[in-house]
Amino acid sequence: MTQNNKLNLLSEKFVNAETGQEIEGVTIMVDGKLKQALDIIINQSEEYTNYTEIIRDIIFIGTQKVAESIKK
Repeated sequence: MTQNNKLNLLSEKFVNAETGQEIEGVTIMVDGKLKQALDIIINQSEEYTNYTEIIRDIIFIGTQKVAESIKK
C-alpha cells in the first residue's frame, strides 16, 4: 500500500440528547487517491456535487453489498 492510499478517519463519542445513548461520530479526511477518485466522480456525474453525497452513497451501497455477501 502506497502512502497515497491511506484513509484517515477520526472518531468521537457523542451523546444523543433525546435518548441519552452514546453514539460514535466519524470524520473522513478526503485526501490523496480518495480525493482524486471522488473528484473524477464529481466531474463526470450530474448526480453528485460534493464529497458528502458520494460518501453517503458509498456507505449505504457498500453496507448493502457486505450484508448481502454475509447472507450467502
